[in-house]
Amino acid sequence: MTEQFERIKNQYAESFRVHGDSPASLLTPKGRNELRFRAIDPFVLRRGARVLDYGCGLGYLYQYLVEAGCEIEYFGVDILPEFIDACREKYPSANFMHIDADEDVDGMYDVVFSSGVFNLCTSTDTAKSKEYALHRIEKLFSVAGDVLVCDFLSSFVDFQQADAQHFSVGEIADFCVTKLGRRFQFRHDLLPYEFTMIAWKDSEIKRPENIYEVDI
Repeated sequence: MTEQFERIKNQYAESFRVHGDSPASLLTPKGRNELRFRAIDPFVLRRGARVLDYGCGLGYLYQYLVEAGCEIEYFGVDILPEFIDACREKYPSANFMHIDADEDVDGMYDVVFSSGVFNLCTSTDTAKSKEYALHRIEKLFSVAGDVLVCDFLSSFVDFQQADAQHFSVGEIADFCVTKLGRRFQFRHDLLPYEFTMIAWKDSEIKRPENIYEVDI
């Protein structure tokens, strides 16, 4: 783990110590989590979907899904032990696990969701930081049975904070085509300075109609 990555972990730990169970502890003091979570709605309405929340923080996605009446099997993972301990105490019926930054996730999940995980640079070298992020996303896609939903800070902004990591839609589109598949969607309508990538696992084309084989 890089020194920069260790600094990020310490930043989250200190924020949690100061703010407790609050969006501010996730370095998103304005909240707005429910707006980000809307991207997952179409994929969790069916009963019994297995959902992996990669970078679950304080479990706000689980709370959102339960309040929405979704009957899901939820698994949350995070690199900060303090977050996992807090989640286990709040939501004993869900599954939470601490993982290391470079640790792969076991199992298969219908829906894999990751929000805010790649918003900070993990290296002082921008190229290496983005390479790490895209590598982790590729790993997440490998355990997604149906769809991967992941958000990013957009390049269409007026100001970028120091250490913030912004991606362009073009960068992620190229990544999808070369590493994930050609069946993907971007949502730039949920929040003005962020966008969400939705990448489907099944991108088989039905011939001769030239449409995607599975509609989910």
